[in-house]
Amino acid sequence: MLSRQEKIEQIRLLEEKARRDAQKAHLIQYDTLYDWQLKFNKATSEHRACMLMAANQVGKTRTGVTIDAFHLTGDYPDDWEGHKFEKPPLIWLLGFSGEKTRDLLQTPLFGRIVNGDLEGGLVSADRIVDKKSMTGTSGAMREVRVRHKSGGVATCQFWSYSQGAHALMGDVVDWYHIDEEPRDKNIAPQVWTRTANGDSGKGGRGILTFTPENGRTDLVVKFLDDPSPDQYIQQATWDEAYHMTEETKQSLLEQYPDWKKDMRTKGIPLLGHGLIYDIGNNDIKCDPFELPDHWYVINGMDFGLDHPQAHVQLWWDKDEDCIYVARAWKKANCLPEVAWGAVKSWAADVPTAWPHDGLMREKGSGRQQKDYYEESGWDMLEIQAQWVDGGNGVEAGLVEIIRMMRLGKFKVFSTLSDWFDEKMSYHRDDNAKIVKVKDDLLDATRYAYMMRRFAIQAHELKSVDEYDYYEEYQETDSVTGY
Repeated sequence: MLSRQEKIEQIRLLEEKARRDAQKAHLIQYDTLYDWQLKFNKATSEHRACMLMAANQVGKTRTGVTIDAFHLTGDYPDDWEGHKFEKPPLIWLLGFSGEKTRDLLQTPLFGRIVNGDLEGGLVSADRIVDKKSMTGTSGAMREVRVRHKSGGVATCQFWSYSQGAHALMGDVVDWYHIDEEPRDKNIAPQVWTRTANGDSGKGGRGILTFTPENGRTDLVVKFLDDPSPDQYIQQATWDEAYHMTEETKQSLLEQYPDWKKDMRTKGIPLLGHGLIYDIGNNDIKCDPFELPDHWYVINGMDFGLDHPQAHVQLWWDKDEDCIYVARAWKKANCLPEVAWGAVKSWAADVPTAWPHDGLMREKGSGRQQKDYYEESGWDMLEIQAQWVDGGNGVEAGLVEIIRMMRLGKFKVFSTLSDWFDEKMSYHRDDNAKIVKVKDDLLDATRYAYMMRRFAIQAHELKSVDEYDYYEEYQETDSVTGY
């Protein structure tokens, strides 16, 4: 049996061990990281923006805050392969709200408030120089300053997306950690702008850790399909979460609806909302070229009622069944005759597809809207844009065009910046409904695609007779449409 003095000594030793363990909590956690987490860490030395798009519960945020802790303290492990800061960095940690930054980022890093001090995080209490509270959120910090190994003081600031991109201005940031994807598309670009001169002028960098619940957004598509040399993406699934038991996985899986299972378990973006044409721009871009005489050509237009009018031209290589968007033009508050002056050099004598609102009649004169465009110069098709069976379903057109894109059979001239601009913002809302904003050229493209059975060969442009042409093409295959 231990004497009283021996018990006191044992307690002292246990307290000392706890103190030392607290001082190296970040090193202890580092030793527990999986290989895929170490791989992600290494990528931060080679890329300025690293995205970890992962399933739920695999440890994505844990991966991020472990890296954050080493940058704040400067205590890098001997086998560290990630980026290193030689001087104390300014670090931004961003989350949905003050509560989320407190619970998901601040608590793992610095612990909770105990007797007025932060204790229990990866960064030990004796390294914390001072702190500032966040207004309006109990226990949440706005800023925590940490004694860095170099002798200076690193600064960690917490931001919530609810503050908006306008709040993220002014500072030169060395490192950032965006945890969970912001719905505001301006957040990430604003953060990247702040890092331009970070890390002593070499350029700051950072990480994004999230499960893609917002679908194939601009941000996700950029990293997945069209990354720059400075961007890196890594995914992690339940198969790589070795701490999750099969029982836990099964229990969680039963709670998810089928359409969310791939997103929750594999980190695959939801397809119900987000970008509609979820293909990288580079996958469908091509350099402009001259129209071959044996190819087919058709125009498409979208009338400008309460939005810009838009005009496109598709070229169709029937031999390869490949569609090319070769011309595109749009403008708001523009009369038909003015628009014709802008596009007639390529639109003249080409059959033009138009939507059902061209049948709308003007009060007073009773004239249909399409009549004004026909008088201005367009060779308007006799019927509104529709499929062979007479339907005009939007979803059918989207499915067809997406399929063609993925097969490499739908290309767009690289010079058509307005078309690509619309593509990158064409999306569904949270209820999977198409957001009808900034889609004029895309609608015109879809109308032309629907009516491609009426396209004419390039060498026929000056000789086609409209009525003979229609009689010739009335009998079409009900499946292929031509």
